[in-house]
Amino acid sequence: MAAVTAQNRRRVLQVRPVSAGLLAAQLVAVWQEHKPDAIRIGLLPSRTLVSAVERFLRSMRLRPPAVLDPVMRASSGRRFVRPADVGALKRLLPLVTLVTPNADEAGAMSGMRVKSAADARRAAIALRAHGCAVLVKGSHLPGARVIDVLADQHGVRSFSARRIRTTMRGTGCTLAAAIAVALARGEGLRFAIAHGRAFVRRELLGGKRPGILTRAKGRT
Repeated sequence: MAAVTAQNRRRVLQVRPVSAGLLAAQLVAVWQEHKPDAIRIGLLPSRTLVSAVERFLRSMRLRPPAVLDPVMRASSGRRFVRPADVGALKRLLPLVTLVTPNADEAGAMSGMRVKSAADARRAAIALRAHGCAVLVKGSHLPGARVIDVLADQHGVRSFSARRIRTTMRGTGCTLAAAIAVALARGEGLRFAIAHGRAFVRRELLGGKRPGILTRAKGRT
């Protein structure tokens, strides 16, 4: 855990980062007890915390699949990562399997303007050059449908879903975690992404959690 937060499903009230030393100790403690089959990396609200995770990942001889959800800003607008720290976050890209930025995060990480699905495609391809697969989520882009764009070793694929209007938050974290679970089970990346999207859809249709994804159609 990189930070202690006070939040609910509607907004984040406070964020208090832990020290880099404590985060590193948590990672060591987990790996001494049981080596996870997959990793999800979420909020890292300072450059020193990003560096602690980077050092730990680089120290591993065999890294399990890892999904990086580069949380830079809350849905309510609160900023977690300063623009000056985005470069540190990008150093994690060669060390992970997949990064799942939304349009704003993809823009910050790629240096591109991401205001459409075509922009998301260009940003995904550009970020793919850093060594990991990239899923640019389209929930923050305009339109009646949400289009997520994946760039991986097989090329580029788009996933389209009917938008659900909501003021709730949390689907991005849920999606990244669900993808990591499927990777831990040994599934391929594209299947894992489809699994994650289906999981979020079921949660939304069940009315248990907020979100923007429903039944998805994939196209290459």
